[in-house]
Amino acid sequence: MRTLLLSLVLAGAAQAQHRHSAPSDTASVAETFVVTGLRVDEADPPPGSAVGRAGLRFADGGYVSVVHGKPYARGRVVWGGLVADGDVWAAGAHRATELVTTVPLVIGGTRVEAGAYSLFVTPAPGVWTLHVNTALGMHLADEYDAALDLATATVAPVALAEPVEGLTWAFADDGSALTLAWADRSASFPFARADR
Repeated sequence: MRTLLLSLVLAGAAQAQHRHSAPSDTASVAETFVVTGLRVDEADPPPGSAVGRAGLRFADGGYVSVVHGKPYARGRVVWGGLVADGDVWAAGAHRATELVTTVPLVIGGTRVEAGAYSLFVTPAPGVWTLHVNTALGMHLADEYDAALDLATATVAPVALAEPVEGLTWAFADDGSALTLAWADRSASFPFARADR
């Protein structure tokens, strides 16, 4: 049976490791992780897309997970090419990216109750917007409805010193951001656990 490779995006490069922090209270972050797929050689990925997952576990057992289709750049122009500037995008491959949380969150200043949501991103030059949408199971952005957005967060993307071959979502070790990295860019969206 193939094993899953656990990794965390650090400074734009995937590194195989768990990230732990010493909990100071029950709502502190106990662990963050990224599952990048089945033994994929990032220098020569197989055809098609994989499935990726990022997770965040709090000391009291609260849990947040992001599951997404994981496309690979394969030398193609990603931003302004595969992903059009100004268009809403499923932030992954095949199906809309999904976020599941067992605890309330604050994303972009808006309270998001425990539950399941879809994540979309609208990348534009100099600014990317994360959309937290209440509909689930959507194919790409074909069925996206902005009226169902619960929260949005807008940030400036940053250039990566080292490209990320496979699209990766990751949580900051302290739980303060949810980052999307792919090809030569990344964006870290404000993210926090909400007060009960």
